[in-house]
Amino acid sequence: MSKYLCQLVIIFCSIIAITLASSANASSALDLNDYEDDVAALLLEYQGQDSYSRPIVPSVLVYKDTEQASTYVDFKRGLILVETRTKAQLKEAVVQVLLTQIDPTVIDAQTAEDFGLISKKKKPFFWGQVLDRDGKAIEFEWRASRYADYLVSKSKRSNSRFQVAIHMVKEHTTIAGNKYINYARNASRKHGISTDLIMAIIETESSFNPLARSRSNALGLMQIKANTAGRDYFSIIQGYKHTPSSAYLYDPAKNIEVGTGYLKILSSRYLKGITHPKKREYAVISSYNGGAGNLWKSLDPRGNRTKALARINKMTVSEFYWFLTNRHNREETRNYLKKVSSRQKKYL
Repeated sequence: MSKYLCQLVIIFCSIIAITLASSANASSALDLNDYEDDVAALLLEYQGQDSYSRPIVPSVLVYKDTEQASTYVDFKRGLILVETRTKAQLKEAVVQVLLTQIDPTVIDAQTAEDFGLISKKKKPFFWGQVLDRDGKAIEFEWRASRYADYLVSKSKRSNSRFQVAIHMVKEHTTIAGNKYINYARNASRKHGISTDLIMAIIETESSFNPLARSRSNALGLMQIKANTAGRDYFSIIQGYKHTPSSAYLYDPAKNIEVGTGYLKILSSRYLKGITHPKKREYAVISSYNGGAGNLWKSLDPRGNRTKALARINKMTVSEFYWFLTNRHNREETRNYLKKVSSRQKKYL
């Protein structure tokens, strides 16, 4: 067989292998036609995951994604989706999620292995965010069990699993935010960053999911990267070199303290020289998402800080906001500033 013919055979075999692999993936893909629109959207977001099968959408928490049972919590949409093989498993899983305590000091945040921790001394994590048929908050097992029976009776079967979608109340984001408002106020007083800015950033970053984790390994409510913002906080604010652990950053109080401290570092150190407080706030928001370096590059082709500062200080507040939301070199950052600045009004 000639060398040329051998190459053709190899190429042909490769094409067949790729085709077969694609067909296999297609056959195993989730058929979203069987799902409601919001449930399908949640599952689509969860499908975007890394090689370790961990969700990359910070607002989505996944508990025990196995053949037997899965629970998805979408903090942004206010949706809890429970899927199991049997109706008995479904009731058990629903009761568990209704009564759970999401305790970052106990839970394994990588896999949510301990999700379902129940404490009779504390109200459940979703208390007030989920109401039963009578419009009552669910605190005790009898009420959770009764509501679970109702949900299971209305469950449907999809892709060989029984499924229940539990919708949170319309005000679920406000209720969730109230759990952390005092932490934000304490950090605000300590670092001189407004509470409304802290809360708006938390909502934008994680939708108040205390166990949020992104593809880039940003953790917790304010999506802190341990080896960048975390290290800066300890080096500049605390005065010693340290990289915080994941467990540390999953603690809501500590996460908000570190995140707010980093906002202070941005404002007083990295963005020093922006004279107008409102323009500096806009720069802080943009740099929290895209970094100060990208701010300078957006204003000067070579990223010259001095020239960028001069240009900022010549702009009016409205001109600078327009520039950041239309001409910043990262689209994500342009949209990020719009989201955060619009959400601040909720927390004034």
